[in-house]
Amino acid sequence: MECIQRFAKATPELKGQKMTYLGRLDPLAEGVLLMASGDDVKKKEEFLELDKEYDFVSIFGFATDTYDVLGKILRLEKLSDLDENQIRKVAAVYEGERDQEYPLYSSKIIDKMRKKKSSREQLSERDWRESEGIFQQKNTPVARENLFSFEEIPPKKITVHKLQFHGLDTLKDKELFGRLLMDISKVKGDFRQSQILSLWKEILIGSDRDYFLGRFSAHVSSGTYIRGLVNDMGKTLGFGAITLSIRRTRVGDYKIEDSIK
Repeated sequence: MECIQRFAKATPELKGQKMTYLGRLDPLAEGVLLMASGDDVKKKEEFLELDKEYDFVSIFGFATDTYDVLGKILRLEKLSDLDENQIRKVAAVYEGERDQEYPLYSSKIIDKMRKKKSSREQLSERDWRESEGIFQQKNTPVARENLFSFEEIPPKKITVHKLQFHGLDTLKDKELFGRLLMDISKVKGDFRQSQILSLWKEILIGSDRDYFLGRFSAHVSSGTYIRGLVNDMGKTLGFGAITLSIRRTRVGDYKIEDSIK
């Protein structure tokens, strides 16, 4: 809604026309988001199929339940050094057609889960039981008919046209936490921000370590989750990886330099 309001304000000549946004961006992502008005609204599916380009930064040595820094930390590896050539080779492996599972915290999964529970079951807290593949209210039995199987949604066929690794940067514990504090504090809505920041603070502050950040760019087909791609690369590398930031730079022929600021 905020994007539609900004678009309407920037284009007063379109006042009175129907408007909609075309696609989504993750809470921590920024960049190109297409808007349609008038007759173009009817072409929504056509616009949604456009390929996209991204610049993004990953943090190595971590895995979270959201595949980015907004999630609960599931794995932590203490890395003293990284081989850039190894990362570059893994990035090359992920180019081409592949099946990508939807991240647990994604609109596709959440919409499916909402349809499976009754309107009386407004759950305030959920745990994901990976071994059984279901959402369950914490410490509360769940009726069999309300269970949601992750396997109900098949993987999506995607194409990674190009995936480039541009190098490593390092941040000290306090520097990284400062970056997380700044970025996560900007996120609107209920994404467990306070809880997640407390977890990061507990892990990072006082660790007196360098943390490795990888800079990447990618040209991908529609429907590709960058944080899912980073999570998969982390599994292949053997020490985990999550996204710190994502910037969508192009959708089809529409480039970020031509966007409404």
